Amino acid sequence: MLILSSRSALRRHAVPLSRSMTTLPFLHPPPEPILLQYFTKPAAAAIRNPRAVWPVNRVHLIGRNYAAHAAEMGDDPKKSSPFFFQKPASAIVDTTKTSALKYPRDTTNYHYEAELVLGIGKDSAGVVPLSEAMSYITSIGVGCDLTRRDLQNEAKEKRRPWDDSKGVEDSGPIGGLIEVSEGDDWWYSEDSLLTLTVDGVEKQRTLTKNMIWSPEEIVHYISKRHDLKIGDVIFTGTPEGVGKLERGEKCVLSLEGGTEKIENSFVLE
Repeated sequence: MLILSSRSALRRHAVPLSRSMTTLPFLHPPPEPILLQYFTKPAAAAIRNPRAVWPVNRVHLIGRNYAAHAAEMGDDPKKSSPFFFQKPASAIVDTTKTSALKYPRDTTNYHYEAELVLGIGKDSAGVVPLSEAMSYITSIGVGCDLTRRDLQNEAKEKRRPWDDSKGVEDSGPIGGLIEVSEGDDWWYSEDSLLTLTVDGVEKQRTLTKNMIWSPEEIVHYISKRHDLKIGDVIFTGTPEGVGKLERGEKCVLSLEGGTEKIENSFVLE
């Protein structure tokens, strides 16, 4: 279970789950919901997050949101609209609590993909206007979209869904979510840098401003097809340089801008 944290002290809160859980007859008790870890950072502006901790709801991911990565995957980055896919909530891992991740079965080509992650802190009803989209983003983090690339390539060749390649357990490690307030945009400014290293060797490096679709555009487009809910997590795409990750290799992701920096590290077992 992922729990609420702060940079200075750990605080625990009871979470009302009735809004997000449907009552069904279970032969066995259902598992406890995975909770987003949440780091609080000092801020002069009012905090927009209405709840301190919540169950992970949907996990949305945008495909090929950096031109160079789209090109390396054989795609045209000048698409007319973005496309999305999803992971199950069970894919999310709090790497500040558990840094050893399972290497999945039935793959010999497991790839890392570093991504800026957005945490949604309020519910929407209907399409979110672009002018309001940033108000739904109340936390950010850095995550890795781990992918069974061999299964994904096979699915593409057979024109089948990607679920088996993207939805595997432990395939969405996030190194904590950092609270952001109105105007606190260090994570999406001109010098906001996203990097990934494997055993100390840099593999991915980009400015988040290089994204084809901005955070507000991503929120807007997702809301065209889904109601956004508290606890939704959005992976915003990976830059070029994706590659194979082996057992025992240490993967470190970082996001920094100005004086701020957050990290996410894990090892596959």
